[in-house]
Amino acid sequence: MLWLAVAAAGGVLLDHGLKLTILAWAIASALAFIACNVVRPGRRAFLIAVMIVPLLAMRHSAQRGEYESASIASLVGDDAQPVIVEAVIDQAAELRPHPMAGIGYRRDQSPWQTEFECRVERIQIGGNFVPATGRIVVVVDGACDEHLPGERVQLFGSIRPPTPPTNPGERDLRDSYRQRGLHARLSLTGNDKIKVIEPAPPSPLAWIADLARTSREILLRQTATSTGGLAVALVIGQREFVDPATQDLLLVTGTAHLLSVSGLHLAIVVLLARWIGMGLRLPRPLQLLQITMVSVFYVMITGGRPPVIRASILVGLLVLSTITRRPSQPINTLSMAAVILLAWRPMLIFNVGAQLSFLAVATLMLCGNRSGDGWSSLQDASAEEERLRELAESASSAWVRAGRWFGHYLRQAFWYSACVTAISMPMVWYQFHVVSPISVLTNLCMSLPLVIALAAGIATVIVGSISETLAVIPGIVCDASLTVMLSIIRFFASIPLGHAWLPAPPPWWVMVFYIVLAITMMVPGRGRVRWFRYSWITGWMVGAWFIATEPAAMDSGDSAATKIEATFVDVGHGTAVVMRFAADDVWLYDCGRLGNSVAGTADVDAVLWSLGVTRLTGVMLSHADTDHYNALPAVLRRFHVKHIYTPVTLFADQDPMLQSLKAQIDSLSIPIVHWREGETLVSSGVGLRVMHPPAQRVRGSDNANSLVLVIEAGSTPLVLPGDLEPPGTESLLVQPRPRGGGVMMAPHHGSLRLEMRPILDWSRAAAVVVSGGDRAARDEVHQALGVTGARVLVTSSAGAIRVRITEDGKTELRSWLDSRW
Repeated sequence: MLWLAVAAAGGVLLDHGLKLTILAWAIASALAFIACNVVRPGRRAFLIAVMIVPLLAMRHSAQRGEYESASIASLVGDDAQPVIVEAVIDQAAELRPHPMAGIGYRRDQSPWQTEFECRVERIQIGGNFVPATGRIVVVVDGACDEHLPGERVQLFGSIRPPTPPTNPGERDLRDSYRQRGLHARLSLTGNDKIKVIEPAPPSPLAWIADLARTSREILLRQTATSTGGLAVALVIGQREFVDPATQDLLLVTGTAHLLSVSGLHLAIVVLLARWIGMGLRLPRPLQLLQITMVSVFYVMITGGRPPVIRASILVGLLVLSTITRRPSQPINTLSMAAVILLAWRPMLIFNVGAQLSFLAVATLMLCGNRSGDGWSSLQDASAEEERLRELAESASSAWVRAGRWFGHYLRQAFWYSACVTAISMPMVWYQFHVVSPISVLTNLCMSLPLVIALAAGIATVIVGSISETLAVIPGIVCDASLTVMLSIIRFFASIPLGHAWLPAPPPWWVMVFYIVLAITMMVPGRGRVRWFRYSWITGWMVGAWFIATEPAAMDSGDSAATKIEATFVDVGHGTAVVMRFAADDVWLYDCGRLGNSVAGTADVDAVLWSLGVTRLTGVMLSHADTDHYNALPAVLRRFHVKHIYTPVTLFADQDPMLQSLKAQIDSLSIPIVHWREGETLVSSGVGLRVMHPPAQRVRGSDNANSLVLVIEAGSTPLVLPGDLEPPGTESLLVQPRPRGGGVMMAPHHGSLRLEMRPILDWSRAAAVVVSGGDRAARDEVHQALGVTGARVLVTSSAGAIRVRITEDGKTELRSWLDSRW
């Protein structure tokens, strides 16, 4: 079965690379079948495995062809456009807190957002309805998770296909959409944009979706605000209610699997079901049936996630082997699960959750047999030695036996946790940019409260569906267990050197790790191979650290060296400018995004990690608007920051977000330097001049008191004016003008409410960069900013924009979407 699983994976990867037709793979399958029947019997096993390759390739080709032939892809343009869609909901709706809630951006903004997936039937874009095929994800500003799978609905909104990455280092959303079989995203501004054409007929999917919604509401009512989101994620797999700070804590302690229902959760549920069956003294056949039904039910209520399906297949095969009285070899069973999953959904081979799930389970299976190499004589000897040990211990007291059992349990649990951490760390590092050796201890300490919390959470849902009053008791137990888990997580996350956020190693280096490790599993000679394996893991980690943290070169391609490199990150409506004056001298001017700080943080992180950055010389905040600083808390958690530079009055504001940010800066002992007009600083030969604000606060808003910098390394300046507006503009215009021909960031994201001509005349810039959202890409903005003949680039349409200024004053501008670097 292991070779069949390898062949199945190979077939999917072959078609992914070659993209052949179904007919070509069918011919290859027929030839393999003929070969199987004409060769000698001794070689048929190998050819059967080979025959799996074209079969799985054909299956992947069929799914690929179905996805690519969907007509909606040709009907939807590259930009968002208003549409009316008639579709059938085919996935349960998920409710989550709205990322824009609580920022005052819109008075009627709902605190909730709902997401569900649909199968399109008809679509209208400007004209009449036309038949369409394909699937879309629908995002609604509002709480409307009462819509169930099977409903036919009419949707009024704005549609657009998944966009390519707009910043260096970002993940490609198009790959994620393809894996989920989705072609576009439809955004609705409210619940009133959904019209039900035909209600959902009675079906298991509709019933399960309604049950999952009821379960979520019960859990949130019976647990505290601080633990409710984690309870929902733990029991039914809806992670949207867990706040970003807690998600970071789970990630750095290696416990992020709590946010995604996995095989571990199903194993605990099955164990509880088995105990209940034994307690009720059910006959063995009924116990097996009960376990199977519980597994299927749990897979359905948690949304059919790949790790849970994998675990349920293992449970089903184990039950089948028990009924038929056939031996069940762990690796064979896991391999069969892989073949079944790949035959069902070949694209799962690219799913990170599925990859980590299989890797962790395979590691547990292999590390559980440390003392033998599979030979029956060695296994018999080991079993005889175990019986003798048990006989010798039977003469000891109960306390001594209990202590020995507990010590043996701790050693085994520590060994398993260490093995899983070591083997999965390269993939986790590559995917999530975090290395967490402390996860060995964290998962060990979390095991007991995790079992209690999950059991109590399930009991809360079951009892709560009967009586809310009685559900209080298991709810208290669940809440207390989750509180203990959060305390453990916070403690281990605070341990120095317990984790590190790092740039990812290159994919080829990760592949080398697993290839060498797989080879060591097939080489005879236990002792020397084992020590080589340990040395390889250690050596690989050291090599990965040096490769990943090597700063990207600052080479402009000209003879003159680059002195200033500034990357204007595409964060939507917000500002983040990554500046390098040397390969290891990195600065950040603002870091924020309107509303959704999580997205802004991800954009900034991706750019910094793509440059191999782990330390920032300084972070400069222009003023106190959240779209200029709300990503800083996460940046401070991921990167070592030497100094924070702000205008004099920035932290004088008593805004709770600002005061919380200042408290975090103080807790990290990062010095805050207050800048005012006239101050200068030189870093790596580059001069920074503060042009604004003056020592005394300018009348008006925070925008009027924005930090304005002129950065020079020769004859060409870079001007960063924040959100400067009157009367601060008048204060700036009396300052000495920078040299002409430089690059300026448009103040206030290129807002047309401001008169741009005076500051354009003052700066005499040859190029103007606008850090803004879709509104900044309008023709009117280009005309207003290009009135002096300056070249205008907007991040929302060009992606990240990189400016390089050499020591002889030459300037190079590149946009990520036009010319990647």
